[in-house]
Amino acid sequence: MVNIVETTIRANIFETLYDSLTASLSAGTVTAAFIDDNPTFPQVVINPTKLLIKKLTLNRGTKEYTCEVEIEIYAKKNKDIDEIADEIHADLSTNEATIKAFGLYINDIEDSNSDTFFWNDQKIHTKTLLLTAQVNI
Repeated sequence: MVNIVETTIRANIFETLYDSLTASLSAGTVTAAFIDDNPTFPQVVINPTKLLIKKLTLNRGTKEYTCEVEIEIYAKKNKDIDEIADEIHADLSTNEATIKAFGLYINDIEDSNSDTFFWNDQKIHTKTLLLTAQVNI
């Protein structure tokens, strides 16, 4: 994990989440994009950060940062999807103080959607979690 700074805010948010999830998940690969070349499952994809920057804040601060990060889970078994989603929730709750120390204050983690599709003759289950957080720089 790294301290989150304005000049590399998106990369720092990714690295903080990546480090936390990589250290705690019992199964799967954490990555920045779906690995489609000889993939293994489960996969946890941390998508690029969407960032909202408010120039003026009510507490007379100069900027307020809010981010949204979609975390997608891909697995061959539907039960693996829920188990990994539960692990992600547990990890981010358990490590909340550490994550805050690096500048990321998680507000919500919401199940956004689930789906099933076929890829290379394999049935793949997917779930998206939407993480929203305040960023303290």
